[in-house]
Amino acid sequence: MKSQRFFLLNQLMPVLLIVLVTLSCVSSASTTPTAIPAASSSPEVVVEGEATPTSAPVTNTNSNVLYQDDFTNPATGWAAATFDNYFIGYHEPEYYHVEIKSPNSKSTVFEPGQQIFGDATVELKAFTNSTKTDPNGDFRFGLVFRRSGDQYYAFTISPRSKKWYLLKSTPNKLDVLAEGTDNTLHDADENDVLRVDAQASTFFLHINDRLIGQFNDPDYASGEVGFFVQTLDNPTLHIHFDELTVLNFEAPQPYQPQTAELYQDDFTNPATGWSAATFDNYFIGYHEPEYYHIEIKSPNSKSTVFEPGQQIFGDATVELKAFTNSTKTDPNGDFRFGLVFRRSGDQYYAFTISPRSKAWYLLKSTPNELVVIAEGTDNTLHDADIDDVLRVDAQGPTFFLHINGHLVGHFDDPDYTSGEVGFFVQTLDNPTLHIHFDALNIWDFESPRTCNVSTASRVNIRSGPGTTFSSIISVSQGDILEPLGISLDGKWISVKVEGSDQPGWIANSDELISCNVDVQLLPLIGQ
Repeated sequence: MKSQRFFLLNQLMPVLLIVLVTLSCVSSASTTPTAIPAASSSPEVVVEGEATPTSAPVTNTNSNVLYQDDFTNPATGWAAATFDNYFIGYHEPEYYHVEIKSPNSKSTVFEPGQQIFGDATVELKAFTNSTKTDPNGDFRFGLVFRRSGDQYYAFTISPRSKKWYLLKSTPNKLDVLAEGTDNTLHDADENDVLRVDAQASTFFLHINDRLIGQFNDPDYASGEVGFFVQTLDNPTLHIHFDELTVLNFEAPQPYQPQTAELYQDDFTNPATGWSAATFDNYFIGYHEPEYYHIEIKSPNSKSTVFEPGQQIFGDATVELKAFTNSTKTDPNGDFRFGLVFRRSGDQYYAFTISPRSKAWYLLKSTPNELVVIAEGTDNTLHDADIDDVLRVDAQGPTFFLHINGHLVGHFDDPDYTSGEVGFFVQTLDNPTLHIHFDALNIWDFESPRTCNVSTASRVNIRSGPGTTFSSIISVSQGDILEPLGISLDGKWISVKVEGSDQPGWIANSDELISCNVDVQLLPLIGQ
């Protein structure tokens, strides 16, 4: 009986489509829906708009935005139609919706301009309408990217089961490439924000502004964008799409503290009060329109400048962006610069870098001397005219030191518990040095993500997530690792050893390591 119903449906589908085309012409609808056979065992409807919308999508003055629609204007051309158990169209005044009234069915709808996007960032805001969705059964919905015919990727969520899926459609089937859980997914009637940063074969997946996974698949390099809705075993589903935005590819943002901001200056406003003066061989002040600078014109000299409000900070996270100005820095000799913290008079700590020698130093100043209490190398340090980002997480006597988003070391010194913050510049044997300070931020202390090796035996860090991969280094009890992500099967954690910029993998075992974060919430990394 079921096969007979599908036979009749297939026989009637051309007739239904002719009727829909006729109705759309009479009513001046902007699109004509077309149905194609499902790529899986469930019925599927694919709906496309006309190639040239009658009105442009939402105007955005940001040149980085390639496409945007908030669905307040039906004239932008998205499909609007009712057929079989599907209802697709605008839900005025502010949504586009897809409704399916049968289980085990799915629908895809695509941007009416049929624009092709390759490397891009795609973001979607959408939610489940509770009044028109059955309370029983599961479903999923989300965004489609790099679609050409039956070939596409779809990043989808199931708020009911708190799960997400990265799907891949081929002409023959629909596969799950990656999946996971996310407890930030909202209940019905509240937007979830999905985002994919797609560059070449790598996709970074975000839910509600948090990176939840990374995956690689090289098959589809570009294509259209749109929406995906699938009922699974839910009998009636109604999804509201609130906003779709496509931007030039934006790499995922590096770690930023989420605690209260205590101080911020980007040096675009001289009225914030930082020192401006010329004396001896020093030149200190604002370099309009967007930097503060320190220039020293003699070797073996140093200068410190402190936040003009003379605020006292104890446990805090301090971050500085700064770089060397090549046009005013002598190409010979070495130097170092960075941030000062916990300063009182001649007593302070300074976390500094020497981009020229790829070295970093943790300094301690006393009334009598300046000593190096920790040092190392970091190959991520940039050449002149490119910002490096320095960060110190200082809590009690312990300091975690970061360069360009990764942990390079930690050190304990109990002598100075609080003080001012500022800048440090030292020429060493360089005769002329000019440093630009781009931004200074201070937050309440936020503990960095770390894992400690807890076993007394030495443990291998491997080149991939499995014992068949070669060992690249071994670690032992007390060593600190920076967790980067977790393997798709959850059995391995991607880490960096403190002081190294090379990632590796360690088995996810409580007997081997202990972490200060829930490793199941780390981004998934495909291999």
